[in-house]
Amino acid sequence: MTKKWLVPIDGSEIALHSIDWIIKHAADCREPPQILLINVQVTLPNDIGRFINADTLREFHLETGMAALAAARDRLVAAGLSPELHVMVGDPASTITEFADSHACSQILIGTHGNSGLTGTLLGSVAMKVVHRAKIPVLLIR
Repeated sequence: MTKKWLVPIDGSEIALHSIDWIIKHAADCREPPQILLINVQVTLPNDIGRFINADTLREFHLETGMAALAAARDRLVAAGLSPELHVMVGDPASTITEFADSHACSQILIGTHGNSGLTGTLLGSVAMKVVHRAKIPVLLIR
């Protein structure tokens, strides 16, 4: 059975650590994992619709999300892996975990700053929220 790995990418260098980990370890699998890259765009305030129409807003989210996914996609393709790209809009942690459930993902691989203790608690990072909400294994990579 092919493994299906969900990899949230926010466009940061930290997020690319999970891509480097995949490239390093993908060969250890009997068959290459199916890699789903996801970028979650934060919902803009409702009143923005008074100034920008819905199609323009969708296009903005898609362009911004695809730009954030570009470096991750390029690294994976250069390594011979073909990721699926997904751009969603919503709360990052809940959108990631709901996406993982609806797409029958076997694991979530997410980069983290590695903050712990009081700093990690105060920041309330997306990675930690995903760990608490996910129904599947989450691999934190730093």
